[in-house]
Amino acid sequence: MHRFIVPKLQLVLQDFQVNPVNQRLDQFNWVMSWASAIPIHLMVDMMGKFFFTKWLQVLYHWLCSNPNFEEVLNWYKGWKELIPEELHANESIRYQLNCGLDMMNRAVEGMEVIQPGLKENISYLRVLEQRQFEAQQKAAAAQANLGGPAHMDGIGNEMSLKDVIEAHAQQHGLLFRPKPGRMHNGHQIYGFGNVSIIVDSLNQKVYAQTEESWSLVSLERLLDMHNSSLTRRR
Repeated sequence: MHRFIVPKLQLVLQDFQVNPVNQRLDQFNWVMSWASAIPIHLMVDMMGKFFFTKWLQVLYHWLCSNPNFEEVLNWYKGWKELIPEELHANESIRYQLNCGLDMMNRAVEGMEVIQPGLKENISYLRVLEQRQFEAQQKAAAAQANLGGPAHMDGIGNEMSLKDVIEAHAQQHGLLFRPKPGRMHNGHQIYGFGNVSIIVDSLNQKVYAQTEESWSLVSLERLLDMHNSSLTRRR
């Protein structure tokens, strides 16, 4: 059944508008009514791709417009109540809600509110600059040794998502490598430290294995999951 209904749910969520001024909830409530009938990992994936990206952006812009924080808090609580318990129990859903709560806390304390996804973009650029710097050094060394023109392989080429993840792992002293013979839905399973992940290069998404299913994660969240696994082992 879910093969037929899930695409329809995705389209509805994709068209759904988050509007604190005049919020219409018919579409959202209809999608949520399927939460107990659709496999949890599919619902979580839909929420991450088609709801929370919009929800967090709306919250960010609202917080940047000097809002009434009591109204923002009530708005946040209202959305939490609309999400079914079976989704609340999922780690990825809680993470998305906590991202919103963190932005609200920063705004209340007078700190700069960081736009959703900006941390990952900054990390990407920092890694790219480091790679380019290293390539320039190698090219300069080759020129000095060979007396010929410098040739910088890879400069100007866009880093792949796997390159970014690998560099992120290296920055924190972790291993990122494929797990031989292990696949999920046609994707190779990798180890990021102690966390099993799959990399959806086509859609530029990373999923981590949790106790319940595979959940959409950010680079920062991957690091948190690895560190949490170390704590549990002690």
